[in-house]
Amino acid sequence: MAPFHALLLAGGRASRLGGRDKLMVRVGGRTVLEGVVAAVPDTGRVVIVGPRRDLELDREVLWVREDPPFAGPLHAVAAGMAALQPADDDEVLILAGDLLRPDLVVDALTAGSGARVAVDPDGRRQWACSRVRAGDLARALAATDTADAPLKAVIGALDPLDVPLTAEATADLDTPDDLEEYADVER
Repeated sequence: MAPFHALLLAGGRASRLGGRDKLMVRVGGRTVLEGVVAAVPDTGRVVIVGPRRDLELDREVLWVREDPPFAGPLHAVAAGMAALQPADDDEVLILAGDLLRPDLVVDALTAGSGARVAVDPDGRRQWACSRVRAGDLARALAATDTADAPLKAVIGALDPLDVPLTAEATADLDTPDDLEEYADVER
């Protein structure tokens, strides 16, 4: 079985939270980003795309930045793939860094085979929660003008299977109300 690597998208500005770094909010005794790293299968490497943060982790991770910083998820995925350099048959999980229940997302995306994209309860595809084969992703990136393209231009080109998720699985930190509801809550 091919290893599962992970690209964790952690480079946003947190503008909806007034600049507070939501990935460093403690939920259940650890930061949100530590929780996402912990949910990734230990069969592959983890690349965090965003500014380096002081985390307590049980595994080694590679830190990279998209160029230019804050250029968006597609640039983050491209930077992560360049750093990861996976084999064509390796599997790659693309995960938003602010997931509160990343274990549920990872379980859903790693079940079965083939390209997959998480779908929230409202039917919206969550492109930053996807699973793809590394070679397919590399070819899709090479065929896309990444200057202004959204992440869905690359992942969507791979014709991923929709994976419906619950509201619990897709919960994240975006607003002050989310902080009030989830921060320092045991999972």
